[in-house]
Amino acid sequence: MAAGNALKGRLRGARRWLDSHPDVQRWLRVLRLGLFQFGMGVSLAPITGTLNRVLIDELRIPAVAVGFLIAIHYFVSPARALIGFRSDVARAAGNWRTPYLVLGAVLTYGGLATAPFSLILLSGGGTLTFPVALAICALIFLAYGVGVNIVETIYLATVSDITPARERGRVLGVLWIMLVLGTIVSSIFMGQLLVSYNHFRLIQVMQGSAVIFIALTFVAMYGQERLKPNGDLEDVADPIVVRESLGHSLRLLAAQAPLRNLFLVLFLATLGFATHDVLLEPYGGQVLGMSVTQTTGLTALWGAGMLGGIALAAGVLWRGRSPVFLISLGCLLGAAGFLTVTLSSNATLIAPFRGGVALIGAGRGLFIVGALALVMGLVDRNHAGLFIGLWGITQALAQGFSTIGGGLTRDLVQHATGDVTLGYTAVYAASLTLLLVTIGLLLTLRLGRSLRSGEVRSPWAGLEQVNADQIIF
Repeated sequence: MAAGNALKGRLRGARRWLDSHPDVQRWLRVLRLGLFQFGMGVSLAPITGTLNRVLIDELRIPAVAVGFLIAIHYFVSPARALIGFRSDVARAAGNWRTPYLVLGAVLTYGGLATAPFSLILLSGGGTLTFPVALAICALIFLAYGVGVNIVETIYLATVSDITPARERGRVLGVLWIMLVLGTIVSSIFMGQLLVSYNHFRLIQVMQGSAVIFIALTFVAMYGQERLKPNGDLEDVADPIVVRESLGHSLRLLAAQAPLRNLFLVLFLATLGFATHDVLLEPYGGQVLGMSVTQTTGLTALWGAGMLGGIALAAGVLWRGRSPVFLISLGCLLGAAGFLTVTLSSNATLIAPFRGGVALIGAGRGLFIVGALALVMGLVDRNHAGLFIGLWGITQALAQGFSTIGGGLTRDLVQHATGDVTLGYTAVYAASLTLLLVTIGLLLTLRLGRSLRSGEVRSPWAGLEQVNADQIIF
């Protein structure tokens, strides 16, 4: 009894201390938000790294077929705009975004838990033909893709809702660091668990990552969206109002040339960075002779490079530098990484290859934080879900085309030349070219100058002054 009273006293004292230190309380809330990103990182490493390596290298499934499965969730990304817009409408009416997040989390969990059974379905050991097995796997990855698109859009819109604009750069840095930490931790533990590899062990590991994801999502998001009795968000001074239709909002976006140029640049850069997503670990296995455990470690190395890039990006944003600078620097480092990987094409060059992987990760970290900070900086809170959804569609479609295109290019070049190494290096050379083109466009279009002069602005800025009815969609 005395011990219980003592514990209650300590908890009350801790609560009083937190109430008197609001900054600490706010950043603890941000760290809890970051648990969602950590869980997403834990789940991404096995499905985008180890699973595709086993399918391509061990089971000899064509890279374009594996790329198709992994890219499905990119091609359903237009759902982001619809879901984001619907959640904006719900939020403006004083309702929750959270139900959308729950739906997305459940679908994501279901996809993650069942995706590893593609090993059994596609292995040819069952009674199903390959086209039928591929169709079933496509449905599994479709459920995963719809879930990921919903949950990520609602998560970022919620972050935008509850985060003051002046702090978004720092908050984003922390959240992306948590994402990459999850990827690194997952890769390290998976590498140890898969030393004695078999398909059943990989299925167990991937289902465990699905459980971790759903548990951390619950812990991260429970109670984050707090509503007052009148439906307004707590801790947010201004109510959220949506006054335009989805079609009108999209037309306002398309009417601004600087914003069109911005999305073009983000599309091309993402296209360049994403070609290696489905090929990195198979390259290590087929060309450099690395084991499953060693290639799983490549994901951790890439994640460590990305973590360094994100940390650097957070520091640069903290000092008030333009996100366009981060995008340019990220593309430059990525180009250097792809050049290094392209030249490291035999087993005696594993060390330089690892260095190139780290550079690609660092470049992508800088690029992602810069791009997201730029997009969220242009958002007005009344349309956060839709605008972030549009950015998500841009990067998702680029990643989808890049993933399938990378796999198809690798297969075609290998078939034409009989050289598996040339198949991979042709893809990496294309990535290098795309990133250099992106840098050229950044210089030509002068997006940084447009930002400083105020040309680039949210297409919905000032709409709260329009005397119009609440939107019905």
